[in-house]
Amino acid sequence: DNETYTFTSTFDSAPIINSISVDAYSNGSANVNVYVESVTTTTVTIRTSAQFTGKVHFHAIRISST
Repeated sequence: DNETYTFTSTFDSAPIINSISVDAYSNGSANVNVYVESVTTTTVTIRTSAQFTGKVHFHAIRISST
């Protein structure tokens, strides 16, 4: 299963993404792997190892060399 999210701001380069599944409904179904399928300066596509009922939380982190 996958979902694409469009960032509210554009990054100068592709950000680093950290993601995790959350058992938001206390149904025990969030025991899945969550990983980034693709990331650009405007979108991230996140995939899970199985379909589940819950949420995925992620952080998009910009690393600056200045």
